[in-house]
Amino acid sequence: MRGALLCVVAGLAACTPAEPEVVPAAAVAPEVAPQVATPVTPVAPVAVSAAAPVADLARFGELRIGAPFGKAPGDEAFVSAGMRELMEGDCEYYDKGTLPEGMSMMVLGDHIARFEVDVTDDPSIRVDAPAADAPALPFGLWVGMSVTEAKTRLPAGVVTGPHAYASPDGEYLTWTDKANKLALRLETLNGLVTSIYWGQPEAVELIEGCA
Repeated sequence: MRGALLCVVAGLAACTPAEPEVVPAAAVAPEVAPQVATPVTPVAPVAVSAAAPVADLARFGELRIGAPFGKAPGDEAFVSAGMRELMEGDCEYYDKGTLPEGMSMMVLGDHIARFEVDVTDDPSIRVDAPAADAPALPFGLWVGMSVTEAKTRLPAGVVTGPHAYASPDGEYLTWTDKANKLALRLETLNGLVTSIYWGQPEAVELIEGCA
């Protein structure tokens, strides 16, 4: 009986068709679109403007800060303010000569120490632009201009301090050119520039001139 069953089982196994072999499909690479080179547009270099030149605080015309004064040809054309006799010191103010109207210069120890322009009219009157015949001052400044306008023209590093006699309505705006040992100061009152002077830093710091 066991042998017969084995034969039957064997016969059935022989009659059952074999399952077909599954062959994996070949991997198909995705189609890649051909790359087209993108033209590169050259970028033009950006022009960088040079920094604005520093105003020459060392001279006015042919007059130079630190130069000897009093014995050179033409010095006699300048008019002294009589400060030496009054103060019995070595400081003197001069105007006229080659200086324009409204400008003066301080002489310390027979050497030019600073140039100065002061308001000649009512200091409360605003002047929107310098006169056509006005001398060119450092950084394009002029007496009577607004403090706001002056600050836009001055270099970075301006030091603001209270005016010795007109605070809080007045101030000193001082800029120092450390590399050349020169300085410039503006006196202001009620938002307007009333005086401009420049030259040796120690001379610029004198709040009463020769006094």
